[in-house]
This record gives sequence, structure tokens and C-alpha cells, in this order.
Amino acid sequence: MIVPLHKYLILGTREEVDRFFKLAQRAGFMEFIGLSNKKALEMSEEGKTLLAAIKILRAHAVPSDEPYHPSLNPTQLAEEVVKWNEEHERLLEEQRILHAEIARIAPFGDFSRPELDQLEREGKRVFQFFCMKNDLAREWTPPPEVIYVGTEYDLAYFVAIHKERTQYPKMIEMIIDRPLGELRKRLYELRLELSKIEESIHHSARALPYLQQGLLDSLNAYHLQLAKHDAAPQLGGSLFAIEAWVPETKVKAMHGLLSGLDVCAEEIAVELKDKIPTYQENKGAAKIGEDLVHVYDTPFWTDKDPSLWVLLFFSLFFAIIVSDAGYGLIYLSIGLFLKWKGKKASGPLKRFTHLILLVSTACILWGVFTASFFGIEIGPNNPLRKISFLHVLATRKAEYHMEKRDEVYQEYLKQFPDVATAGDGHDFLLKASHESEGKMQYAALQDFYDVILLEFSLFVGLIHISLSFLRYLTRNWTGIGWILFMIGGYLYFPSFLEATSFLNFLGWISKPVAYVIGKQLLYTGLILVFLISLLQKKKWGAFHELTNAIQIFADVLSYLRLYALALAGMIMAGTFNDLGMKAGFIGGILIILIGHLTNLTLTVMSGAIHGLRLNFLEWYHYSFEGGGRLFDPLRIRKAK
Repeated sequence: MIVPLHKYLILGTREEVDRFFKLAQRAGFMEFIGLSNKKALEMSEEGKTLLAAIKILRAHAVPSDEPYHPSLNPTQLAEEVVKWNEEHERLLEEQRILHAEIARIAPFGDFSRPELDQLEREGKRVFQFFCMKNDLAREWTPPPEVIYVGTEYDLAYFVAIHKERTQYPKMIEMIIDRPLGELRKRLYELRLELSKIEESIHHSARALPYLQQGLLDSLNAYHLQLAKHDAAPQLGGSLFAIEAWVPETKVKAMHGLLSGLDVCAEEIAVELKDKIPTYQENKGAAKIGEDLVHVYDTPFWTDKDPSLWVLLFFSLFFAIIVSDAGYGLIYLSIGLFLKWKGKKASGPLKRFTHLILLVSTACILWGVFTASFFGIEIGPNNPLRKISFLHVLATRKAEYHMEKRDEVYQEYLKQFPDVATAGDGHDFLLKASHESEGKMQYAALQDFYDVILLEFSLFVGLIHISLSFLRYLTRNWTGIGWILFMIGGYLYFPSFLEATSFLNFLGWISKPVAYVIGKQLLYTGLILVFLISLLQKKKWGAFHELTNAIQIFADVLSYLRLYALALAGMIMAGTFNDLGMKAGFIGGILIILIGHLTNLTLTVMSGAIHGLRLNFLEWYHYSFEGGGRLFDPLRIRKAK
């Protein structure tokens, strides 16, 4: 739930400032608002160094059970790591330059620079090195003192020996300070130095948790200093004052904290310019839902906490999209493995594991509801098929058409004359079939399944959006009209398609009555929306509110994605099974494994994306303001 925050002015003697802020940090439920006009404190150099070292070591960290025994404190070790990294980068740059220089002078081969210098002195000659483009070199006749050395890529290389330094047209002189052998020797030494530094950094990567704890200690000290820095001096510096946000559930704890100090707190009015943070206090399943909520946005402080709602409907939408009990068992196995592997896990990781267990259980239940197991075709007489609620609904639908002998019944009768002898709905579904490519195709059964799942997707959308309006009904009374509008549309629109709703074949309401009531509710809802908005907004705002009918209609239709994605996943699973059966034993196993692995990945992606999307876009549209800022109290941060 979202807990209201109260604004307090805290006053105390200057002697108590250190003690007060330390206790406040340990309690961890007060967010301070700076009163002073001082410049913000920068993070300490110690903290910056630790942060830089952690970033460096993360690139080298590997799982290791070997304990790390520190001989330096975190700051000293971080300084060492940063120095190693700087030296490593310097050596890498030198290595790059050496490679480029070796490639540049390689055509001239290896020689001794001192011997060449001695030869120049004793022979009173000058040795010069040149290069020019190869196509120009072909058309040029070099003078006797210029010796052709060789060609590399599109350059020709030459050595010139004469009494004085000379320049030649279209030739570029190359200065060689260090010959090839010396460069290669330095490159070898460089690689040894790099290897030694990399080994030191890699060895120090085991100290990553040690440095992270050091950074947390540094940050805690920094935040404590920052809070004290913001406390404004009063009465010549003998008192300090600071404002703070305190959750309503922590007010008593705050007064208990101040009881042993020369510090007092008085609640003050919240000003219009204040940016009130959002404080969510959730446990258990609601905390898991809170993690999902923060994927999209932070609720505004005036919002109602949507955490449990989002979790409940995300699990339902995910299960409908996956629509396979077999896949749900795989997800459940992954969740149980993570729970076993992370027995000591806490915080977000633990909640993520519980989320996997929750949605996988929902997938299994929905898979049983739809009698879907790894896309395997289960015959209509199979007990698993008969107990599925989807098959029960399809049977009731068949019995309804048999009783009414309507157009649907007549259409199947023309295609499958045997349905005339059907004794019940299940028998009807069996006889409305034909054989194709050696397999029985149950036309009525598949058609009824599809229609029921499609309608169920729309029905879920209607319920979901209606709940969204109900949650904020006191803020927007036009929600009553829009709920009636949606219910009316659901009852009335099937008259245009001559469709049979499950409300009809379950006997809850007949078609004629549904059409009449639906039409009345449809127009009554629009009239209510107009009248209520006229009373609230007056003038042209009422007409503008009516245009939301298109938005609401589109939002309800958006829930058809549940049916479409579920159908796509089931078709893919069945297709991979069929291909595998035709490919032989080994090939078939590979096709089935790879196919289902691909489908598993796609269903996770579509289930997560669209399961959240229907909450964050369609549902949030009518019961969520968002744009909030999370409550961030002064507290001692600990490693997760």
C-alpha cells in the first residue's frame, strides 16, 4: 500500500546534530529536505576511487570459492587497482604504437642502429629510407644511389646512400629511430608486463565483494555527511533545523527516537511547491507486484497502490498467453531450481524466484483448463480432455445449439449428417468430424474452442478495465457510465454477428433479453457519462468525454492479443510435434527439442511483454497517475 507522508520540521541543539543523524540513519525512515543554501557536497575521493576500482574488477570477476584475505584496507586496494588499470591502458597504447611502427618499417628488415650510425661516420655517407606509391615507382627510374628494397601493399620502399641528405620528388622520407629487432624486443617485454598486470587485476577480482562493502560504508558516511551538511544553523549556530518526510506508520517511531535527544519535531504544512515522494510499504505477494509496477513507472503519492492488482492479472495474462501445462511444469522446475540454488537469497532475487513459481503455477492451472500439454493432440475421449473446463464449455455450447436447432446446428448438420443422431453435446463434437491425411479432424470441437477462448479474452478485458474504473470511481464518477457502456456493448454487439455468448449457452441470459438489456445499457451508459461530465466539467468538456468511447472500445479489443498469442503458441507447438514425427527418431528428437525450446523462449517474451503491457497501458489508463518519485530516506545501505 502507499502510505501517506507527513512533513516535519526538526529542531535541536548543535551538540546533538551528529548523534541525531547517526540514529536517523540507523532507523532509516526519514527523508531529509535541505534547508541550507550551501552547495551540494561532492562524493569523497575515497568513494570515487572505490567506485572506479569496482567498475574495473567487474570486467575480470569470475565465480570463485577461494576466500580472499585482504592485506590492505578497501581504499588502499582500490588505489592499487586503479593504478594497475592506468598502467595497463598506458601499456596497451604503447603496444598499439609498436605494432603500427613495426608494420611501417618491416620492409627494411632488421639492422643495428649503432652499427649504421658508425658506418655513416666512418664512410662519410648518409643512409636515408624512402617510400612512394607503387604505381608511381613503376614509371620512375631511380638514380644509382637509390636502392629498391621491396613492395608492401601499394607502397614501394627504397634506401638511398649519398654524401648529403637529399630529397626526391614524390618520395616520402621515413625516419627510423629504432630498428625492427629493437621494436620486437620491446614488444615482447611489453607483453610480459601486460600479462603481469592482468594477473594482478584478475587476482584482485576476488576482492570485489570486499570493495563493494567498502563502497557501501563510504556511501553511508557520505550520505550522513550530506544530511548534516543540509541542516541549517539557527540562533547564531546554537541550534540546527532541517525538514523531513516521515511515513505515517513511522511517526511514533520518530518520536521514540527523539525522546532521548535534545531534539524536537513539529509537523508543518505541505506547500504546493513540495514534491512529495511516494512511500510503498508492501510485504509478501504485494512486494512482488511492487517490483513489477516499478518496471514501468513509480506511482504518484496520491495513487492507490496497484501492486497486487498488477501481480494478479499479470499472472493470469501470462498463463493465458503460454496456454500449456507442460511449459508451466518447465517454468516451475526452473523456479524450484533457483529457489534451491539460492537458499540464502533475499530481496529482489528471492522475489523474482517467487514470481516464477507463481506464474508457472498459473500456467499449469490454465493448461489443465485448456487440456494443452506440449502441443500434444489429446483425443476428445481422453479423461484429461473431458475434465478440462474448456471442453465442458464446448459441450454445453453444442447442447445449446442442438436444443435450439439454430443456424449453427444446421450448418454442421449439412457438413456432418451424423450429428443428427448425437445424444449429447460431447457426442455432437465427436460426430462433427472428418478424416484428413490419416488423422481425425474435429471441426466443431476446434471451432467452439476458438470461439470460447476469443470471447473469454474480451470478457477478461471488460472485467479488467471495469475494475480500473471502480478503483478510481470517487475521482471520476463517469466510470459508472463507462462500465455500463462496456457491459451493454458486450451483450448487444453479438446481435450484429448472430453470435452465441457463453452467457447464453450457460443459461444465464437468453439472446433476446441480452440484446434488449445490452442496447439499453449501452445508451444509458453514454447518457450517464454525458450528464456526469456535464455536472463536473460543464460546457464542452462533456462532449469531449464522449469521445473516450472509441478509446475504451479499442482498449477492450486490445485484449484479443491474449487469444491470438495463445493460439500462435499452440499452433507452433503442434507444428514442431508433427515435423518431429515425420523426421525419424534422431532428427525428430532434435526438431522437437529445438522447436519447443524456441517456443518456450517466445512464450516467455510475449507473456512478459504483453502481460505487463495490458496492465501498464490499457489498465493504467483509467486508474493510475504515475510520475512519482520514490521515497529515499537516509539509511544504512547494505549489500544485497
